[in-house]
Amino acid sequence: MRIHHVLPYDPRQPGGVQTHTLALSDALARMGHDSQVFAPTRPLRVRLGGTRADLSWHPADLWRLRSFLRRPHDILHIQEPMLPLLGPLSLLHPDSATVVVTLHSAESLARRFYRATRPLSRLLLGRADAIICASEVSRVVAGDALPAAPRLIAPCLDLTPFLDIQHEPHANTILFVGRDEPRKGLRVLLAAMHRLPDLRLVVAGPVRESTRRLADSRTTFLGAVPHEQVPELMASAACAVFPATGGEALGLVLVEAMAAGVPVIASDIFGYRIATDDGASALLVPPGDPAALADRIHELMQSEDLRRDLAARGRNTAQRFDASAIAEQHLDLYLSLNPP
Repeated sequence: MRIHHVLPYDPRQPGGVQTHTLALSDALARMGHDSQVFAPTRPLRVRLGGTRADLSWHPADLWRLRSFLRRPHDILHIQEPMLPLLGPLSLLHPDSATVVVTLHSAESLARRFYRATRPLSRLLLGRADAIICASEVSRVVAGDALPAAPRLIAPCLDLTPFLDIQHEPHANTILFVGRDEPRKGLRVLLAAMHRLPDLRLVVAGPVRESTRRLADSRTTFLGAVPHEQVPELMASAACAVFPATGGEALGLVLVEAMAAGVPVIASDIFGYRIATDDGASALLVPPGDPAALADRIHELMQSEDLRRDLAARGRNTAQRFDASAIAEQHLDLYLSLNPP
């Protein structure tokens, strides 16, 4: 089967949609299918709600997209189809065969957008043969724009490097992996650290100077870390903390940590409940509450048995999101729409 994916984001930048799309395409290729990804080469960085995104507005990318869509294919799979400009142009292209779209966003801005553009969104999404939502959160957010009931298929990632690594933690070391955006909750974690004088924090990801000033000498800022180095980094942590305040459809970096055998503490938000089997595979804490977060971290760090139990349950839960399993679900959908 020939499967063409359209990714609206710069694949060189970290992000859940990029990780999912590339992992899905690679898994389909390993299964013997011709799977190719189109992504922008000259993106423009814009701010969307609580995050930054690198989207394509350049005429050269739009010309490349036109050529890509004209190549023979059986399935055209568009990620975030309402993002300008690649998604809508792909939906409107007359040469497309069977079209599948995936909606990922879990942010309140997206919900307002879908509500405000309901007639147009329904018209465009109605051109798709199947609509996937990345989680129940994404389905609720996109509800006003959905012309038909969507499938729920979780995003995926290649977990092999994380499952294969041996967890060898440094005592008293907490890890945060992510961007310094308000919704990711890094400042909440830094506030919690002031209540935990015996612990160290390692932060992997770009961090603003104003945020760095909130930390003390026990915090190490690594800056952006290449993704291939993340498994080893996670394996060195006694626990990983993801204190997002919202806007997460699932949280793939949280899944990576669980796959690496790292006990996880996360905010009690809908997307993280999905990722952690309704909290069975992590300790959950109310979002935006530094005192409650500090209490949970202290509880975990005081109990080796709890850390061992969470690590085992987390590894088991994480494997549900491995690319090989999620690719099978996509392939079943593709074949139901376009039988051989």
